[in-house]
Amino acid sequence: MKDSQDIFAEIVRLRQAGEDVVLATVVNTDASSPGRVSFKMLVYPDGRIRGTVGGGLLEASVIEEAKRALTDRRPRLLHLKLTEKNADGIGVLCGGEAEVYLEPVGAPPFLYLFGGGHIGLAITAKATDLDFRLVVLDDREEFANRQRFPEADQVLAGPYGQLLGSLEAPGVQFQSSDSVVIVTRGHLADELVLGEVLKRDPLPGYIGMIGSRSKVAVVLQHLRDSGIPQDRLAQVHSPIGLPIGGERPAEIAISILAELIAHRHGKLTPKSSALPPA
Repeated sequence: MKDSQDIFAEIVRLRQAGEDVVLATVVNTDASSPGRVSFKMLVYPDGRIRGTVGGGLLEASVIEEAKRALTDRRPRLLHLKLTEKNADGIGVLCGGEAEVYLEPVGAPPFLYLFGGGHIGLAITAKATDLDFRLVVLDDREEFANRQRFPEADQVLAGPYGQLLGSLEAPGVQFQSSDSVVIVTRGHLADELVLGEVLKRDPLPGYIGMIGSRSKVAVVLQHLRDSGIPQDRLAQVHSPIGLPIGGERPAEIAISILAELIAHRHGKLTPKSSALPPA
């Protein structure tokens, strides 16, 4: 019991520190498996562990798969079959099967919301249930303030170029689990923000920009003419949102958040039809 308490206390510490880890839990075994149901282990990004799922080949396999789970942030259930032939001479393993559930935990990913207008406000009203750290950015202080967005983790007001520059501070960079939603008040600001985001390395995992197909085509053409590579333009989801037919801000927000959910679960591909011809 104490080992589990220590692991959960460590998870709390890591979330507060903004660090990621994978929780591995043995959920099913047979009698000859080295692990037992409810054994728990944390796997850190550098391969370090805390706790155990049974040791030996079982544990080594779990560590390698946990590293992949840290990259895509998707939970998974491992079905591991261990035999004397592939056991690595640890002595305690004479075969067996085990199921281990891997769950990435730690700090939630960021959602960078460029635009604090009606759609941005509608998005934040619903995004708090989706386990994002929400950062709202707008070039108008009356649309980017704590009174308007009390649920946001951070609210930034100022020229978009300046705000984007602040995201280039040492140690600040997009992660593959982060999302960028661009819903500013006009296509010039949308283009500025999108162009700067596409210059970052690494890119955020999701980049979406609002706009009609004709506007999107013009913006992407401008960015390609400015030197943004085609493979980067292909990462943009625009027009943003799943096609549910709604036109009110709340409906548009739902379509955008639905697309973010689809992306999170690997059910989304970039909208390449919006790309200008090569």
